[in-house]
Amino acid sequence: MTTITKKNELFSREEIARRVREIGSQISNDYSGRSVLLVGILKGAFVFMADLARHIQCPCQLDFARISSYGDKTVSAGSLQIIMDVSMSIEGRDVLLVDDIVDSGLTLHNYAQYLKTMNPGSLKTVALIDKTARREKLVELDYCGFKVEDGFIVGYGLDCAEDYRNLDCLYLLDM
Repeated sequence: MTTITKKNELFSREEIARRVREIGSQISNDYSGRSVLLVGILKGAFVFMADLARHIQCPCQLDFARISSYGDKTVSAGSLQIIMDVSMSIEGRDVLLVDDIVDSGLTLHNYAQYLKTMNPGSLKTVALIDKTARREKLVELDYCGFKVEDGFIVGYGLDCAEDYRNLDCLYLLDM
């Protein structure tokens, strides 16, 4: 396992908290007077989604999907496997798909297309990190925490082979 040090820190706990509050406020304004269903993509989005939900000031419900495109690798395998799908009906509902990081764009793009077949009233996307260097699928995020060009990012729910999810900051992993 690679050692994480302060010099590898990309975004601090305070920067993350401030940005998550801002996104929560935006979502609250956009969905004012409505209820929204947050669908988090596990495992990476669980920390971000928990913090985000606490900053949304309109009624919301939470559900999860578990989708794999990385396995234990550091690059996307190029295919999706739905391990666990949403358990609530999304038909006619305002759905906000929550992801930790958009890298190749495969996971978010393909799962969003799949959710559209379930006839949600609306479907928007939010990701903590929009990483553009290896983009394969066009993904237009409705809400975004931070934009970065490249690098393998861990912490705050993001992992490398299941390690580092528990870190409270975001770090660039030396590969």
